[in-house]
Amino acid sequence: MRVGFFATCLVDLVRPKVGLAAVALLEDAGCDVVVPRGQTCCGQPAYNAGARDGAVALARQTVLAFADADVAYVVVPSGSCAAVLRRHYPELLADDPDMAVLAKKFSNKVYELTAFLA
Repeated sequence: MRVGFFATCLVDLVRPKVGLAAVALLEDAGCDVVVPRGQTCCGQPAYNAGARDGAVALARQTVLAFADADVAYVVVPSGSCAAVLRRHYPELLADDPDMAVLAKKFSNKVYELTAFLA
């Protein structure tokens, strides 16, 4: 099974070993893991601060980073980031019809790491 991995900004910048361990878990479970370039932050800090434009920009960037990844699932090693990707992206990108379709397709694939493995 081919899965996309969303590393999160904290894993990328503060605890890269968490990302490496998460990818190893997925590979041990038999997954072919893809980490698309262009992903940075889910936008949760901007979203929580009410900075909608920043959250929308990061949502768009993330959805587009995974658009051509050809993955069955997107796995995230953070429950709060997974919630933003899964629950808030469709709403954040609803004003752009093309992005709304991509966001819904993307968000339906998102799972937090332990929920996915279970």
